[in-house]
Amino acid sequence: MGKYKYLIYDFDGTIGDTYNGVVAGMKEVFAAYGISIEEALYRKYIGPPINETFESYLGSKEKAYEACALYRKVYNEKGYVLTTTPFDGIKETFKSLYEKGYKVCAATCKKQEEVEMLLKRFGLYGYMEFVSGLCYNVRETKAATIRYLMESLKVDKKDCVMIGDTRFDVEGAEEVGIDCILCLWGYGDYAAIKNKNVVYRAKDPYDVEKYIEG
Repeated sequence: MGKYKYLIYDFDGTIGDTYNGVVAGMKEVFAAYGISIEEALYRKYIGPPINETFESYLGSKEKAYEACALYRKVYNEKGYVLTTTPFDGIKETFKSLYEKGYKVCAATCKKQEEVEMLLKRFGLYGYMEFVSGLCYNVRETKAATIRYLMESLKVDKKDCVMIGDTRFDVEGAEEVGIDCILCLWGYGDYAAIKNKNVVYRAKDPYDVEKYIEG
């Protein structure tokens, strides 16, 4: 076994390609509030806590939570959540890591119920040691979801690595004191990420396994 035992994956942009569904849901919410934003901006909103995105446009936490409720309604009732697909190589990598004895986990700012449903839909849930998703008014940041996972499993920081595609994954890992593998197949602004806790930049899911095993 390699340097890390607990492999903590982000979901949006790392495990699942959620772009189409998330953007469709967000567009409906912005339209409901009479807000129009440039198409190119949506990419940076895939992965971060969506309540923070809405708050930046609506100006208050109260309005943001209201917008989140509408987003969750359309995202689920209109089936946008089901447009998510796993990235190529994720299932094969999870299976291999699981069989080698690694503890594959998820820490994400996607809602807990949605993450669990999608992992089951993809046939990945059986490989997961622990899933820590967003829970409003309980854990709403990447650091909070990572911390909850680590405290629940009672693990040592040195045994853990975050695996994600955006600065929120990197900064969340940095806040709790663990390393991060940056995934280059997602939605991150990779050139701007220079945090010292980034130990590797992986070009695909198989590359993550190669690094961990090496």
